[in-house]
Amino acid sequence: MPKRRTLNSTRLLRADTSLLVVIAVMVFFGLVMIYDATVFYAHTSFGTAYKFVLLHVVWLLIGLGGFFFFYNYNYKNFAKLSYTLFLISLVFLGILSVFGFLKVVGVLKCNTNTLFVPCVNGAYRWFYVNPPPLPSIPFLGVLGFQPGELAKFSFILYLAVQISKAMRDPGRNAFTIYIVTALFVSGLIILQPNMSTAALIFLIGSVMYLASGSSLVPLFITAPIMTLIGGIAVLVSPYRKARLLTLLGFGDGTELSIGYHMQQILIALGSGGLFGVGFGQSRQKYQYLPEVAADSIFAIIGEELGFLGTVAVVLLFCFFVYKGFEVAKNAPDLLGRLLASGITAWIGLQFFINVAAMTKLIPLTGMPIPLISYGGSATVFALMGLGILVNISKYSHLK
Repeated sequence: MPKRRTLNSTRLLRADTSLLVVIAVMVFFGLVMIYDATVFYAHTSFGTAYKFVLLHVVWLLIGLGGFFFFYNYNYKNFAKLSYTLFLISLVFLGILSVFGFLKVVGVLKCNTNTLFVPCVNGAYRWFYVNPPPLPSIPFLGVLGFQPGELAKFSFILYLAVQISKAMRDPGRNAFTIYIVTALFVSGLIILQPNMSTAALIFLIGSVMYLASGSSLVPLFITAPIMTLIGGIAVLVSPYRKARLLTLLGFGDGTELSIGYHMQQILIALGSGGLFGVGFGQSRQKYQYLPEVAADSIFAIIGEELGFLGTVAVVLLFCFFVYKGFEVAKNAPDLLGRLLASGITAWIGLQFFINVAAMTKLIPLTGMPIPLISYGGSATVFALMGLGILVNISKYSHLK
């Protein structure tokens, strides 16, 4: 009598090779572009052209360690781990939100030395492990991370576990769990302030709720309300309003730095033409374009590789999204489907939000491209999430 296939039949587990390939291409392409985009700034500021690419290699190694941990972790046992990670993220988000609130009410100013929670670009989004006068870490210097990146990862794990439990318990409501969790997490994040990440949390949660197969009625009812609240949040914030005015062309001169940033992005994309100016030949990376290796790296891709190069990157992420939702569709249980849907939505939405901002379809926002933009926290947690996605793909054929 043939043996029954179960999730414990490790002999039968094979990860989706094409998904692994597309992730590897993202990682390699990101490494190349980060070196290319930072070579001038790194050389002039640190005396070596390899400063940022070597740091990125460190984050990649840490992230790959997390990738393989979650790749080999039985995702059906995520319940306890999801609670722990979610609680840790809430603690850090709570600390940042307090500083952000104190800044809003005028108790703190951005130039106040707050050691472990610095004010960077007018917001409290970072937590420093060893700020001065504590000793710096060799090569890495001052080590910091963005709790918002941990929040995306832990939110997906926690929500997937809770919704999958609710679907088995008639006494619990999946939509209530989604909306309450998303409101709480995004509320803490928006106090930093960081509206783009708060909005992304809601979008990810919405995709996961849709993937649960629950009724769409409450989602349709609340979507306009949340959109209205988001619009009000934009209009009451001077810098968010300035970004919107810049997008619409009704600026009054108070948003010059935002307009400059957008102008340099469009110059980079426009000068690339169809085929680009050539790899390594960007002019905007010579300190004309802000955040050249982070949020604005898509502009450098467009300048050097042209319209065809940007299309290739868009198609790469489209293929990833297709494969990710295919994993979700073929997952052997609801928990796997929710996790795969959430992780795919996270990576895919973040990419397309960045592209939309770079091409002036939405207001400029600080949303890096996963695995391609420079950023330690974003890279590490994205790779952890992708480890879960590839892990789930191993069980697809057992459905």
